[in-house]
Amino acid sequence: MSQSVSRAVDKAQSQMILIAVLVCLFSIGMAGLLNYFKYRTTADRLIKERLVVVGQGIENSIRSSLALGLQFSDLGTLPEMLERERSTDLLIRSIEIFDTEGKLLYGTDRLRALRGAPKKWVDEAQDAAGDQWMVKDGADSAVGIPVKNNFGLVIGHLALRFDDSRLAAVTAGVAREIAGIALVVFLVSAAVATLALVTVLDRMSTDLAAVEQALHQAVTPSESTKLPTRGPFARPLMRFFDTVRAAESQIAMLRARLGRGGS
Repeated sequence: MSQSVSRAVDKAQSQMILIAVLVCLFSIGMAGLLNYFKYRTTADRLIKERLVVVGQGIENSIRSSLALGLQFSDLGTLPEMLERERSTDLLIRSIEIFDTEGKLLYGTDRLRALRGAPKKWVDEAQDAAGDQWMVKDGADSAVGIPVKNNFGLVIGHLALRFDDSRLAAVTAGVAREIAGIALVVFLVSAAVATLALVTVLDRMSTDLAAVEQALHQAVTPSESTKLPTRGPFARPLMRFFDTVRAAESQIAMLRARLGRGGS
């Protein structure tokens, strides 16, 4: 194989290997990111559903008490029930009930009872328009549900507070695990792709060398030189040169006729 053809093949091989590695990097990286964000979304949904179940049990008890004619602010057994429900789940740091203005009415954390509900809770509860809501704000993260009376009017909100920083640490561990798996998969896939390309391009180099040698022998003006009779390119090359010779003969004949006609 000539040096020019060899350099062209080597350059094409390097470029194709680089493209294959970049494609592997992009595809596996995107797959890792999608898996990570899917995990985060699923984790948030499971936490919300888990705390909403606890909150709905409390909200049903409040509705039963209101059905007996008690006022929302006079439920004497509510603090004990809140403390009992809080102790059933280690994820819950406190359970707090506040009215539509953000004033705390009941809570398991007495130190927080003197302060109003966080502004993010109140804003999110108002934006939820009577539906469940969730706020992620570090130690003040919470899942909330509206508290409605027997007429369906929202008279307050029940918030189950949890610490999102602990969950963030777990999420970071999962992210590192996904990154490690993605790195291993990338290295393996890049190696396999490189090996496959090298094998295919080596075969192509052999075929190009055969073509180049056949062409070189065919265009060498020597009576003893003959076209190759073996190999995958022998017959196509023979037909090609036969066609060229026939065309040259016809052109020579036409020129001779034109010359005789002109004279």
